[in-house]
Amino acid sequence: MSPHLRIGVALLLPFAACGVQWLLWDDWIKPYVWFMFFPVAFASAWLGGLVAGIGSTLISALLVWYVFMAQQFSFALQKPSSALSIVLFVGMGCLFSWFHERLRRALRSSVSRFEATFEQAAVGIAMVGADGRFQRVNRRLCAIVGYAPDELMALTFQDITHPDDLEADLDYVHRALAGEIDSYAMEKRYFRKDGSLVWINLSVALTRKPDGAPDYFIAVIEDISGRKLAEQRFRQLFEQAPVALSTSAHDGRVLLMNRAFTELFGYRLADTPTVADWQARVLDGAGPDAASQPDGWQAHQRAPLVEQAVLCRDGSRKTVLLSRIQLGDEMMLAAVDISTRKAAEEEVRHRNDELERFNRASIDRELQMILLKRQVNALAAELGRAPPYDLSFADAEPRRGAP
Repeated sequence: MSPHLRIGVALLLPFAACGVQWLLWDDWIKPYVWFMFFPVAFASAWLGGLVAGIGSTLISALLVWYVFMAQQFSFALQKPSSALSIVLFVGMGCLFSWFHERLRRALRSSVSRFEATFEQAAVGIAMVGADGRFQRVNRRLCAIVGYAPDELMALTFQDITHPDDLEADLDYVHRALAGEIDSYAMEKRYFRKDGSLVWINLSVALTRKPDGAPDYFIAVIEDISGRKLAEQRFRQLFEQAPVALSTSAHDGRVLLMNRAFTELFGYRLADTPTVADWQARVLDGAGPDAASQPDGWQAHQRAPLVEQAVLCRDGSRKTVLLSRIQLGDEMMLAAVDISTRKAAEEEVRHRNDELERFNRASIDRELQMILLKRQVNALAAELGRAPPYDLSFADAEPRRGAP
């Protein structure tokens, strides 16, 4: 009903009340002159607001004054109390009108704010019946699923939910309708109008009628396809990384282990569900020598990259480089097997030691030969013969600056 029509109906109500009261006046209502008009003033204010309420009140006052007060069909008043009652009625009617106008404005403002919030929200919002049918949807939800509002409200949430996610969603709905829960949240997939899939984060709350019966669900839908794609790419990179990787929560629970991690240490997630379990099996189990190393687990807690001896599940001992990376509330542990490199370094060191010993032995033999040749040359000189060996290279003084 338009505002002008409401005002028109409100201004006609006093005349209708006057006719009814006139019919019932002698037998039922007399002398209560305001009997039919107080409800009219209240109803007119509720129906048409301030203008209609005041107008209806003034018309009612004039009709009562002229028709029902002594003298009838005259504006002359026989009693001063009649004037007072007219003033009181007009005052009450104006008060009704003002009160209802305030209520109308507050309701209009509340509805306007709700409409703005509902339609302009950055997330999808829907009102869903207990049967799963969409009763109202906002523009953001329509953009997420690719349907026009009228098309979407002709469907149920079951129609656009991926079959693999539908059973869990329906289970939550049944529990909410049974009164076990008031709200729930889950991640699931919707089918868009073009047949493509979109990942959403769904938060649902059930509203009830005053008698406690289920009324409708309020669903908030957030498009998380971008996040899901990033998680999928991270999982692929995580699993395919040539470096052994694991992630753990702030409470020490191991969340993920990639294939390289399980291949390196031989343990799976079920074997070491916490960092403490993994430390006890792999690090502390490497023996007292490893535990006493300055670059052991305690050093690893402080340093970003440390070298650590470990004990694998098959009993083999390896040397790895361990590094911790903070990822928000989670911690990533990276490990690289450097056992081969350490073995090669040890082999090179061993060969260098052998070469050093060989060089020292060779120099000792040369010095002994020079000493023996000196003795032979000295014996030849005593016998009056020429020295058989030239030892000038050994007798020459080293040049200045020579090593």
